[in-house]
Amino acid sequence: MGKAKPLKRRKRWLLSGLILLSILVIFTFNPLSIRLMTLGVAVYYNIEPAVFYRLINTESAFRSFAISPKQAVGLGQMRENTARYIHPEYRSGMLFVPLYNLKLCARYIKYLQKKYNKNWTLVLAAYNWGETNVDRRVRGMRIETGKDYRHLFRDIRETSAYIDKILKRDTRSKEKP
Repeated sequence: MGKAKPLKRRKRWLLSGLILLSILVIFTFNPLSIRLMTLGVAVYYNIEPAVFYRLINTESAFRSFAISPKQAVGLGQMRENTARYIHPEYRSGMLFVPLYNLKLCARYIKYLQKKYNKNWTLVLAAYNWGETNVDRRVRGMRIETGKDYRHLFRDIRETSAYIDKILKRDTRSKEKP
């Protein structure tokens, strides 16, 4: 009789824990929560929220478990080798966690902004087409923050369409202060 109460108590704790975990999972992977997280991460990392929001929408349509044919994973469609480059302590599989993925994507955007003098067209081209490819295109050029470099990528249809989709025509390449 004495063991029945502790067993019932453990079962209640276990059930309570499972319910809490379920609520946490539902909240974390809820489409509205993911959109709010996207905006929150953009604000936290001082990235123009509308541009970051459109980038995530373009990359994954806010689907945490999206995987591209090139094995890019999660909301920001980041590949594992890029994740390790940005965060050396990266553990495999973590790109499926929405907040973690968004934070790594934001850190990568910040890195690209520093590299390309906060020029959005070059940042987005590098995010989509790769830094090495963009570096080849801009070699020897003086990069201006506010200049629109879309013309450099017109022959790369996917990257050109990607930039146009994320940057509205009235939006120039500069980051808001």
